[in-house]
Amino acid sequence: MQILRLSPAACEELYHTALPRDFPAAELKPFAEIQRLLDAGIYEPLLLTDDAGVRLAYAWQVVLPGQRTALLDYFAVRCDLRGGGVGTQALQLVKAYDAMRVHDLLLECEHPAEAPDPAVARRRIGFYLRAGARATALESRVFGTRYAVLSLPCGGTVPDAALCKELRALYKTMIPQPYYRGNVIFYGN
Repeated sequence: MQILRLSPAACEELYHTALPRDFPAAELKPFAEIQRLLDAGIYEPLLLTDDAGVRLAYAWQVVLPGQRTALLDYFAVRCDLRGGGVGTQALQLVKAYDAMRVHDLLLECEHPAEAPDPAVARRRIGFYLRAGARATALESRVFGTRYAVLSLPCGGTVPDAALCKELRALYKTMIPQPYYRGNVIFYGN
């Protein structure tokens, strides 16, 4: 398995073809916002492929220069490959890719207490925990959706209080005012 960084055009194509199948509409930000982050140089749409270049998974992340954490914005394995270990392998490759520049990769999973399908939310959290992530004391509510915040150690670990501070910084960069205020809320440290 290998990682390729998508061009903006390839990112937009995958956004329109794969993301609507892989994520609830409420979790999809407009592509114009992704384009703004790409233009700012802080958004990394990564494609995980086999040796022939066939898509297996994708991992899109936000990485701010000089910050110890990054945010895994979207991660999905091709539907026909789920449950066979591809996701764990892909996540470990992303972890290795990030290890030289960040300590932790932050993961937000829909909170089971408010998810439309609590069983799916619990399975997703379980997947990340089995892949080496740790539960944090943090939660977020972004545009009305409640998330549990997990942390996947890459090149070290950051305490929850610092994770919260860095997650706030990531979101303040990702979501411009006045949309941030009242629509992005953090709980915990």
